[in-house]
Amino acid sequence: MMTTSPADGEVLDTIHRLLGSRICVTMTDERIASGKFMSLDRLGNIMLEDVVEQRWLAYHDVSTADKKDAKSTDDDNTADASVTNSADNNNAQQHVQHTKDESGLCQWTTERSLTQAVIIGIKVAKVEIMMREWEARLEKTTE
Repeated sequence: MMTTSPADGEVLDTIHRLLGSRICVTMTDERIASGKFMSLDRLGNIMLEDVVEQRWLAYHDVSTADKKDAKSTDDDNTADASVTNSADNNNAQQHVQHTKDESGLCQWTTERSLTQAVIIGIKVAKVEIMMREWEARLEKTTE
C-alpha cells in the first residue's frame, strides 16, 4: 500500500495546473524542447505536443584558423537550410543556420518542429514556464 504526504498532493496539483500549457524543457545535452505539456509518467518522462527543438553545436576548424587571410566564398559566413524529413511520420521540419568566424569557430543552430515528443526523464535538466502563463493558470484555479 502506498501512502501520500501533503507535499505529494501539492506536486500533483502543480502538475495538473501545468497540463496544456507551453513549457520549455532543457535537456542534459543542452537541447531545448518547447511545446504543450501533455503528460508526465512515474519515471519522469515528459510528453509534449507541437514541439520545437533547438540545438546548438560548435567546433573549432583548425584548417580555417591557419588561413585567416583567405577570402571567404560567403560574404556573411552564414548559411541557412531547411530540411523536411518525409520518412518520419511526425513530418519533422528542420531549420539549420551555420556560421563561421575568422578564428575558425564553426557554430550550428538547428531548430526542428515535431508534432509530438517524449523527453526521457533522466535527460531532463530543467522545466520552465512563462511567468504570465503560470499566473493565468493560477487565476483559473482560484476562481
